[in-house]
Amino acid sequence: MKNIFIAAFFLAVIAMAGCKKDNTTNDQNATASTEQNVLTDFAGVLVNPNYQDIQAKALIMNNAIIAFNTAPNDVNLEAIRTAWKDTRAAWEQCEGFLFGPVEDFDYDPTMDDWPLNKADLDNLIASDNPLGVADIEQLGTTLKGFHAIEYIIFGVGGTQKAADITDRDKVYLASLGQSLYNTTTELRNSWDPTQSNNFTAQVINAGKGSTRFTTRKDVFLALVGSMADICNEVANEKMQTPFAAQDSTLDESSFSHNSVNDFRNNITGVLNAYKCQYGGVTGHSLSELVASKNTSLDSRIQAQISAAISSFSGITTTYEKAIYSQQTQVKNVQAAIRTLKETIEGDLSDFVNVNIKD
Repeated sequence: MKNIFIAAFFLAVIAMAGCKKDNTTNDQNATASTEQNVLTDFAGVLVNPNYQDIQAKALIMNNAIIAFNTAPNDVNLEAIRTAWKDTRAAWEQCEGFLFGPVEDFDYDPTMDDWPLNKADLDNLIASDNPLGVADIEQLGTTLKGFHAIEYIIFGVGGTQKAADITDRDKVYLASLGQSLYNTTTELRNSWDPTQSNNFTAQVINAGKGSTRFTTRKDVFLALVGSMADICNEVANEKMQTPFAAQDSTLDESSFSHNSVNDFRNNITGVLNAYKCQYGGVTGHSLSELVASKNTSLDSRIQAQISAAISSFSGITTTYEKAIYSQQTQVKNVQAAIRTLKETIEGDLSDFVNVNIKD
């Protein structure tokens, strides 16, 4: 009888061990499935729609430039300005995941280097150098892209009128608009899953043959790194450089007075990257993955993102004026973004390293 009990005991232990192993395997499979879903939706729900949106809005802006050059009046000039701001918003949000082709092929500085080299731009316009699209694309990055367009359509202090824009300006503006649209098309195509050698395939096949990402963890670390990088850039470069110098000409979008919107859209891009959302559509997200293992960390990150975005409401004037007249509010925004940056760089990065195995 004693031997029967001993045998039964060991069988129970073996069974329990087997169940534990099965449960561990099931948990690992579930986590791997969630990770894959997050990567698939990151590309399909966020990145591709965001890049498509940038391209579509850049086309609207380019068409508005063509319409203005045909009929140069203040109404048509305002249409370009509106389209510029719309395109700008979509672009600034994508900076929450600034890795891959946008970095590899310098699409970012090609479209968005700042501050504008105003002196060289004025000299270029005053010269007789050709200003065709091909000529524009050979220029340095501080003479093309969003901010060169901004300078022509808004002018210093945002006071530009249609009558102030010369024929030479119009030629330059037309080529700038087409060049920017061309770059947005290249950016969109670089991730488009219907294109050969697209980056979407590199992301969703991470750890399964991707030549860029040997593990899924590599993609998550790239994403987390991009989120931290844009927080650092906004708080410690875009905001800090003109603030420390007390020089509003160093603001990112000083001619349009759009800098605060730029900054806010950058942090909205962090929210989009963390929650996998764009244009009212949501997908499986990094937030979902974090919450499945550490609800406290997920709640803290979401609260800090919300606090950073909300902090901009304290700046009630243009950033060009705020660096002089609302310095406390500027510092409050920087502090909120820096807190978020530290959490992303620290706890979120640690989470990825510990919990994502392959």
